[in-house]
Amino acid sequence: MGTEDIFNDPKSYKKWYELHNKLYENERKVVRSFNLKDCLDLGSGPDIFHEEIRGKIVSLDISLLMLKESKSDEKVLADALHLPFRDDSFKCIFSSVTVCFIEDVKGFIKEIARVAKERAVICFIARDSPWGEYYEKLGKSGHKYYSYAHFISRRELYVVINDFMKISRIRSTLKDMSETETDETYNDDRGSFICVEAIPKKSEPLSLSLNRHSGADPADPISKL
Repeated sequence: MGTEDIFNDPKSYKKWYELHNKLYENERKVVRSFNLKDCLDLGSGPDIFHEEIRGKIVSLDISLLMLKESKSDEKVLADALHLPFRDDSFKCIFSSVTVCFIEDVKGFIKEIARVAKERAVICFIARDSPWGEYYEKLGKSGHKYYSYAHFISRRELYVVINDFMKISRIRSTLKDMSETETDETYNDDRGSFICVEAIPKKSEPLSLSLNRHSGADPADPISKL
């Protein structure tokens, strides 16, 4: 079954975030902290995080039904592994949990680095985290979405990202297994929902000014693990 066949019920997908509103608000806070503007949203679904992105948003999804639910002015039906854009097409690339449903993670990150002109923010649920372990168990029990997920560990994803880009900042939330409390936002990857900001290596001269703008730590986060 292809990804486009899995994500065929946008209203139900959006309903999950409404039912788990505390988890959703925690994740939104992390996304909001990156001050995103003028982004391509890869695997956008029904605009889950668009309230946290300013300016122009281009929604890309492999599911036509998901795109129909989107309110974006520009929508693109395409595979994230084969982006129909020229190099350096977008100042910003944003993607939330899409990487958890991609088998070819290297190809996915390579495409992001190719079309990103200034930066990318990639959010995911780490396999080696409390919520990642929980979702994997749900997947093994036949969950509609998680049974098709390919969760990845922190280090595995960082290594792939650093093949094509330079990680400039990592923030996270959902450290504890609670759906009723507002969790903190951490300036590291101790949480389960992790967002990684990275700068394409071709844009290295821009990294220092971008780090100053975003408050990013220019040191390589992997060296601290």
